[in-house]
Amino acid sequence: MNERLYAVYFEPEDWLAFRESRRFNPGDTVRSVFPSPFPFYGAIRTALMKKYGVKLQYHEKPSLSPELLEKLGDEEHPGVIKLIGPFIFSEVKGERKHYFPAPKNVYACKEKTDCAEKIVYKKMRLFDAKILVENCQMGLAWIEEEEVIETGDSYIELEELVKLRSGQNFTLCKVENFEEEIKLGIALEGFEKKAKERMLYTMRVYRFKNGGFFMLTDDERTVEEISKIDGVFLGAKQKWCRVRVEPFNGDIFERIPSEKVAVSLVTPAIYDGGIIPKGGTFGDAKIKAIAAGKKIVVSGWNYTSGKPKPIYHAVSPGTVYYLDKFPERDEDIIERSLFSKFGFGYFVYIPYESIELTQGGYRR
Repeated sequence: MNERLYAVYFEPEDWLAFRESRRFNPGDTVRSVFPSPFPFYGAIRTALMKKYGVKLQYHEKPSLSPELLEKLGDEEHPGVIKLIGPFIFSEVKGERKHYFPAPKNVYACKEKTDCAEKIVYKKMRLFDAKILVENCQMGLAWIEEEEVIETGDSYIELEELVKLRSGQNFTLCKVENFEEEIKLGIALEGFEKKAKERMLYTMRVYRFKNGGFFMLTDDERTVEEISKIDGVFLGAKQKWCRVRVEPFNGDIFERIPSEKVAVSLVTPAIYDGGIIPKGGTFGDAKIKAIAAGKKIVVSGWNYTSGKPKPIYHAVSPGTVYYLDKFPERDEDIIERSLFSKFGFGYFVYIPYESIELTQGGYRR
């Protein structure tokens, strides 16, 4: 990454929904899932095409000049737009907070002090065992404590992420600036604006009380293009979001001064080998252990065909890969993921510690 980062903020004026990729039946409840990068690229590209005077017809591929095609891209290439995210931000009385996916190797436990008990967050240590994971020999991400607290915290705020990366004490948090609402929906009959018989359904949507989504970029051309638009129509039912671009303080993508380094995904990744890339390596760096969550479904909507895009099962953000060393290039990690040009497979480096089991107990 370059030295200077920019944040692209998406502030919704109404609720937002990103419908799960499945067919639904009358009376179903449709869940709104956390969005992948695809909807944001599509929304920005559509807004820029309108800005450049391109005629958009439903179910028809837009006609772009070679110059515009190179700039705006298509379904296979993002053009000059380079974004990482989406993430969540809040803003109250001018104070802005930025939240990222919490690493899956972080857990909470109680720690006694002279005065009281307090909750502390720790990282799983690497236990260099020999187990087989997806045909790769791995160690274990090890929890030392016998009692672990279920907190439900799945985000880490920017300042806390900086602390984690530098080896300081840190905390996780719940993001409370949005809530889920239930909306009643009526499916339409084909291209006609009339209700489809018996197709009532309910849909869970996001309602932000303050803030919204943001994405990051270090590309000046991206900043130049996105600065030309005031907003985008985003998600199901195409809700309006104000868009603004501002400098972002804090480069979380730089390398850290640690010999023992792990990779924590901040965006989904689609690898050729499943949760672990084939061969169990990122470039010349070997994966020694993994702390992963459930896979997530990634799809999208093909505007020109009016049909869903193919479904992919992606590694969820927050998944942590313990490495034996830094890879020669950061791109050796990013480019292992499908759709890396659309922001898939991005990560931050975090430190880890090892542990050994001995007859007398643990040895760090």
